[in-house]
Amino acid sequence: MKMQPEPTAYSLKSKQPKTNLHLWLFNIAADLIAVIAAYYTTYLIRFHTAWGNYLLSTIKPAFGGSYNTFPANSYPDFYIASAPRIIFIVSMILFTIYALRNLYAGRRFIIKRDEVWNILYANFITLIIFYSYFYLRRNMFHPRSFFAMLIVLNCGYTIIFRSLAERLLKIIRADGITDRCRTIVVGNSEQGEILCKYIDKTHPHGMHIDKKLIRNPHESFSTFCERIAQVGQKQKIDMIISADKDLPVVEIMQLLEVGDKLNCAIKVLSDKLDVLIIEAKMPVDMIQGVALFHFDAPTSSCLDIMKLASSFTLALFASIILLPLQLFIAFLVKTTSKGPALFVQERIGVNRIPFKMYKFRTMKDCAEEELAQIEEFNESDGGLFKIKDDPRITPIGKFLRRYSLDELPQLLNILKGEMRIVGPRPLPRRDFENYYEEWHYSRHGGMPGLTCLWQVSGRSHIDFHNMCILDVYYLRNHNWILDIKIVWRTFAVVLFAKGAY
Repeated sequence: MKMQPEPTAYSLKSKQPKTNLHLWLFNIAADLIAVIAAYYTTYLIRFHTAWGNYLLSTIKPAFGGSYNTFPANSYPDFYIASAPRIIFIVSMILFTIYALRNLYAGRRFIIKRDEVWNILYANFITLIIFYSYFYLRRNMFHPRSFFAMLIVLNCGYTIIFRSLAERLLKIIRADGITDRCRTIVVGNSEQGEILCKYIDKTHPHGMHIDKKLIRNPHESFSTFCERIAQVGQKQKIDMIISADKDLPVVEIMQLLEVGDKLNCAIKVLSDKLDVLIIEAKMPVDMIQGVALFHFDAPTSSCLDIMKLASSFTLALFASIILLPLQLFIAFLVKTTSKGPALFVQERIGVNRIPFKMYKFRTMKDCAEEELAQIEEFNESDGGLFKIKDDPRITPIGKFLRRYSLDELPQLLNILKGEMRIVGPRPLPRRDFENYYEEWHYSRHGGMPGLTCLWQVSGRSHIDFHNMCILDVYYLRNHNWILDIKIVWRTFAVVLFAKGAY
């Protein structure tokens, strides 16, 4: 049997993030000021100007209402008293959509995104949400035209205040010290030279290239990484950019370990990680047709605790809501084939620690004993064992697998603190013992999950090598925005049974 290294606490969890200016806070502040300004401007125009009252009352039928003048004392007083509540609700909806549209991405992207379009898109969706709520609740109290003007004004204010926030950041960074993102560029390529010139010219998000390191012809990559770590420690860097697009995946993973030691973010110019953009649809910067992938600095333990708590809460809620469905599935499994309703199997979790994972049984009761007999028919490479038409699967099991209903008992694993909603899928010991690259074990650097980036990117259609790339990317970039995107995409994958067998 292949020997694995001893389980060790993964370095992602052993570091605390550096204290730089949180760029997203400036954007949040600008966006909040924009919503407040839009709200009170709409209020003043609607209730304290004759032309505003006439204009909005005239066009009110276009927004689903009939013409009438507002009572002099009811609406104005209501919208002043309710201002904090309405501003809070509008802000939460807007900010969530902004986040999902990568408007709070910090230094994740170097090349400027199409911010104006995303602001317009988010505000339009917010208006649809409000109108849908009014329609479903048959709410005729709120003037539709009020919210339409609020959203229109907010678009303009948001663009203006975000621009002012960016100018403020430039002033703060003018001394070249405050919020200076010290960057080392390692390796070389044509695209890397273009990227360096762009950074030197524009200094995006306060980035400054402090050092460029080129690997010596006879220098091993491990030695090169040691040199990067030494220079990085001396320079107190915040980011490493790998400019060698031909760097093999195994060496990219070594570079990520350097980032862990230095507690800094890594950007990798590469054409070896294309599964992240082709299958996972992750947004990236493109430099002359080559993707620049971002890997965040290690996250804080506080964030991990919050994610674990939110997973527990969601799992508890889902367990209660889905209890009748789970009891019905258990009844079907038990009555249609011999054996228990639940299948309990050892899986390898965080820091390579084994635990017992629960599933609805989808195979014959003796399936584990028959595994060795059908090993030669394995259709997957590397560590995974997959057969599209596995003869051990029962008829009801095939249906459960197709729509991932067999995974529902893992809500109990989440409640026990062994898993969370989103994280790398835990693999059986058989698969774990067949890892063939040292960096594959990095996928055990975080809590395993009920769903993951691999599941929403093709599942069984993606090989083991690319699955590990997806898992490593998730572990180094996981945040609540990415988790929401994965959960949302999971519903579509489950509904249409994509890549499931």
